[in-house]
Parts: sequence; C-alpha cells; structure tokens
Amino acid sequence: MHHPRPWFTLPLVVSLLLALDCTAALCQGIGPEAFGIPARFGSAAPTSTRQLAMGALVGCVDDIQFANPAFAASRQVADADVRVNRTDFDAGPRINSLHLHYAQPLRLGHSGFQVGWLDLSSSNGQMILPGLGPVKVDMSERAMVVDYGRRVGAKSTAGMSVLGFHRVNFSLTPPVGPALIDLEAKADFGGRFGAAYEYQPGDYLGFLYSFAQHTVKANGLMLGGVPSSPVYHDDLLIVGMSYHVTPRLLTAGEFHRGSIRRGSFLNTTNAWHVGAEYLATPGLALRAGKSDGSLTYGAGYGGRHWHLDYAHIQDWNNGAVGPLFGGSSTDSLQATVEW
Repeated sequence: MHHPRPWFTLPLVVSLLLALDCTAALCQGIGPEAFGIPARFGSAAPTSTRQLAMGALVGCVDDIQFANPAFAASRQVADADVRVNRTDFDAGPRINSLHLHYAQPLRLGHSGFQVGWLDLSSSNGQMILPGLGPVKVDMSERAMVVDYGRRVGAKSTAGMSVLGFHRVNFSLTPPVGPALIDLEAKADFGGRFGAAYEYQPGDYLGFLYSFAQHTVKANGLMLGGVPSSPVYHDDLLIVGMSYHVTPRLLTAGEFHRGSIRRGSFLNTTNAWHVGAEYLATPGLALRAGKSDGSLTYGAGYGGRHWHLDYAHIQDWNNGAVGPLFGGSSTDSLQATVEW
C-alpha cells in the first residue's frame, strides 16, 4: 500500500541542513564545550561590582566580596551583599544574574569564611541564523561556593574554596524541528586555591588557581543527533599585583590563563586585566579599567556600615561570545551591609 510522503518533509530537511551549514560557519568549532558560555558571565566572575568596574579583577584586590579565598583571613567584620548583573547583546539574549554572599571572621585577623550563591538565566533569547531565521537561545547557571582562608605569616594569607554545587544549561533551538544543540553540565568536583602577600599596607601580590571537572549531557543536530556524555576539565590561573600610587589612588593588574580540555581537545585563553580606583571623597570612589580589552568603569558610595556600587562593562567576553551574539553592554549593581 502506498503512503504519500508529507509535502513539507523535504523542504524542512533541506532548510535544516542549509541552516546547519551556515551555523557551522558562524559558530566554528562549537560543541559540548559551549556549556562554558554562561559561566563567563557568572561563576567565572565571582567578584564584587567594585572589582568589575576595575577591569574585572579577581585575585589581587582585597574587598568585602572576594574570589581569592586568601582574603577571607583579613575579615574584620561580618558582611553580606546582593549583586545583580544584566548583560544585553546586540544580536542575542539578555543575561541576568543574582549573586548573594555572606562573610564572617572566625578569628579576627587570622581566619574567616565566605558562602556565595549564584543564579543566572537568560531572557529575550534569540539569535538570527542564515537560512533558518530566529533561533531560541536558553542558558542558565546555578552555583554555590564555600571559601575559607587563614593567615600563614605576618604578611601572607592562603585559602581554599569548595564548589558545593554547579549546574549549567545551554541550548539553541530552531522554530521547528529538534534542538541544534542542547547541553546540561554538572560539576563532579571543583575548587580554588589562593594566596596573597601584603608587601605594604593595602597592597598585595595575589595568586589564584581554580579547577573543576564537568560531565556534560550533550545532544542536538550540530552534534550529529547522537546523545553523549563527555567529561571536561577546566582550570584558571591568575597572578596579579595591586599598588597605591597615592593614598587615594589604587592601581592593579592581573594576568589570566584559562583552559578547557577533553582528550585531544584543548582550548586555552590568555587575558590581561587592569584597573584603578580613585577616592574622590572618603565615601565616594571612581573606578575604571580594561578587561581583556573591554572598557569598564563605575563608582561606589558608602557609609560606615553600608556600600552601594555600580559598574559598566562594554563588550564583556567579546572575543569568546562576540561571533555568536555580537557586542554587549553589562551593568552591575551591588548593595552591601556590615555589622
């Protein structure tokens, strides 16, 4: 018995194949490692808004919220904050993230800890692919990190962080048909080791090394339509130095080297981050910097037990995500209280 083939099947298949060819040209080499895209705007930047305004520094500037666990040792008071980031792409989604943190000295001037929680998601998620048109972009990330630091010398502190929880999702879905790529990543383990040397009051040499192993559930037409569960190892090495040119002018610079690998696959990135902060008045700080070539700036204002900070980053992580989503504009707001 003859069963007629639906008239739309062949055009749909051809359309998808053409779209995949165009997508491959646009997104060269995109694969399961794309699970790291959300993290570039979330867990890979667990810094304060102040540090984001100063070139997205991570390891050599002491602050109330810190990514280098060595700075947990220098806590003098308990504090908590809420940080909200929003990134709008020219040709992609909007990324919103919420970061909460609580820090507490355990032994004043000797040891302390910090707990951080990150929740990131995308909205208005759409990019245009030649031959296919609008493609829905979805991404999310959730993570919890616990930091501990202690003094190991008169001028030296060291610390470690434990990645307690980390989940990432990333997908590209056409208007019809199956997903082009659908990724769900879970951290098997991860952590950070940090050290800081205060060579003069308020100025530091900083070191940070972070690592993690992720198992990625991967599927989609761009991956051959065959489900897989590859395991990736990623790490980040940071060395930097902060220096007060004057009591009111703080400068800092860092070198970041990151990598992600699986078997013979290896992707390595190198970046420089530089920034400065000027105390215009005892309560008002003006900041600016460069994050791997991207302009950053902002300001902060506060009293004895509270702080409000703002930062802007233009084309953040442009080298990694610019070919996918175009340029971007990121704004960060943070409110902190101490007691």
